[in-house]
Amino acid sequence: MKVQDVMTTDPVCAIVPGSRDDLFELIREHEITSFPVLKEGTKQVVGIITETDIVSKPSETQLALLMTKNPRTISPKTAISEAIKIMTENDFRQMPVINSRGFIGMITIGDIIAKVIAITSSEKTIEEYMSSSVLSIWQETPLPVAQKMMAFAEAESALVFDDKAAMVGIITVVDFVKFFEAVSSEKRSDNTTGEGKEGSWDAVSTIIIHTKDLTLPSTPLKEIMTKEVVTTFSKATLSDVAKKMRRMALYQMPVINSKGDIIGMIRDFDLLKAYAGKDE
Repeated sequence: MKVQDVMTTDPVCAIVPGSRDDLFELIREHEITSFPVLKEGTKQVVGIITETDIVSKPSETQLALLMTKNPRTISPKTAISEAIKIMTENDFRQMPVINSRGFIGMITIGDIIAKVIAITSSEKTIEEYMSSSVLSIWQETPLPVAQKMMAFAEAESALVFDDKAAMVGIITVVDFVKFFEAVSSEKRSDNTTGEGKEGSWDAVSTIIIHTKDLTLPSTPLKEIMTKEVVTTFSKATLSDVAKKMRRMALYQMPVINSKGDIIGMIRDFDLLKAYAGKDE
């Protein structure tokens, strides 16, 4: 199996030059938070922008400065095993796919989970691959504090607990991006309530493009967390968990024991590493 058999063709792309507001338009329209970045009018890949870039650079409004520049690329003819090796060794969640004509698609962990691991028959369980260290945050924690805690821990997600130490939700970096996007959308609506000259978009674009720093209010974490948490068991097989992640569009799941207690976290990246070592 090769990259071309698994990759996403015709992915949604961000374009430079462009602004953070352009990015939020893409997020609103397509409900995804990570994009390859192309130079305007070309098939030249100049960067990748992810939810982590957006949250970690709240003062930056230009895509060229928000994005991760000059990402590593891969050929569509590369064996999928080699792609997995590159991704696991470099902690890549995605790579642009290019041929002699330029950009033709993206290969992501999600693609591999759905089209490789989920359909691979294996009795190997997630027990030895899940992380037993799970970041946990109190539900009343203000959003700025929760975001800083996750940033310092370099965590993509955290479990949320109430006053009785019961898990009541999960928070991810994507949730913060969606919150920023929602605030941006509200501000845009406020700025465009009156029609511009001849009702044109151009008439209000100068108001929209000059946004301030992204800021999180001291709202409790429970206000934006995901309350319905999908879990799995440590004895679940790699393929079963991959199927569940694909079906539920998740990239991590808490792992519970027979009593319902949290004992760890399994991420799509853990599945990728486990699959990479399937013959060991």
